[in-house]
Amino acid sequence: MARLASQIKMGYYPTPVDVVARVKEMLHIPEGARLLDPCCGEGEALALLARGTGAGTYGVELDKDRMKKAREVLDRVLWADALHEVIISRKGFSLLWLNPPYDTYVDEEQNRERVEVQFLKNHWDRLQPKGVLIYIIPATSARYAAPFLSTRCTDLAVMRFPEAHFWDFKQIVIICTKARPGRDEVAANKEALERAHMAPYSYQVRKTVPSIIENQLSYEVPPAEVEEENLVFHSSRLDPDEAFLRVRKSSAWVRAAAIVFSSRKHNEISPLMPLREGHLAMLLASGMMNGEVVGEDGVRLVV
Repeated sequence: MARLASQIKMGYYPTPVDVVARVKEMLHIPEGARLLDPCCGEGEALALLARGTGAGTYGVELDKDRMKKAREVLDRVLWADALHEVIISRKGFSLLWLNPPYDTYVDEEQNRERVEVQFLKNHWDRLQPKGVLIYIIPATSARYAAPFLSTRCTDLAVMRFPEAHFWDFKQIVIICTKARPGRDEVAANKEALERAHMAPYSYQVRKTVPSIIENQLSYEVPPAEVEEENLVFHSSRLDPDEAFLRVRKSSAWVRAAAIVFSSRKHNEISPLMPLREGHLAMLLASGMMNGEVVGEDGVRLVV
């Protein structure tokens, strides 16, 4: 039942505000940085990170109601499935905030992969070199992320949620910099992630995975390398409301409307001679006559 409830919510479990605030204390985010959250929910986490920094904020959200709320606090938000419906520039972002749905995906050949790892692999290329990853997953998923992550980052730190939140979903925060690690660092990364995997099951192991409250780390988030005018950030999903607004603003709509719809000025024009039945029939068939009509005998009709 717990998994079913999670799927009904689309895996939506926002990061506690005090955890986001603690992560922000570890980051130096300059003006000109660009932040991406592919599972942004209502946008609170990214908005808090960017507050007072001048950084740009970009999000993707599958639930339409949450997407609308996120648009109120983030610079740009797409309504889309972030795994399958987005077209986003490679190396376009200084920081990737990733708190994906927690679940297992099974393909047609019965191959299994954690959804958290799918999101990591899918969005890793959107993070620029020397960019910072904030990855929030259950501790028990750390082992599955280790083969991908341990060979692609430096300065990797693994921290538990504060005790007040840890036992809800046994979550950890992984912070690292996108860069090629040396051989010794690869081994250290693997060990840290394997250790985190066992944290919920062993008190002794849990003591070696520090709480995020205890850590005093610092990470430099670089300015965005891709210029704003060159950034690609689109959804392949059609949003009818957005499409309608775009169409109404286009010059093609103005020209088409003039042809298809009758002008209101027609209401001000009176014919020189009384219309015959044939004239009325043509006007009626063409759609030009629409409203109240008064006959010669004073009878009022609605056509």
